[in-house]
Amino acid sequence: MSQPNLESVSAPSVLKKKPQMNIYTVLLLIALVSLLTGCVLLYLELNAYGGFSAIKGRVSMLGETYRHLSPILRV
Repeated sequence: MSQPNLESVSAPSVLKKKPQMNIYTVLLLIALVSLLTGCVLLYLELNAYGGFSAIKGRVSMLGETYRHLSPILRV
């Protein structure tokens, strides 16, 4: 029995065309950029007021504007 000639047999192609970017991919990228921008801006805002160490728990003092809501808010 002779060996088969492997040069004449073509291997199945595994390469496929890359899927094109559609509107949902673009919307996903816009959402990702928006979330990252919001996180960076929130971090900068927090650092402007003393950083994470300035947050020490529940705020118990209401401004005069919201004093009439204190029985509702139970503060």
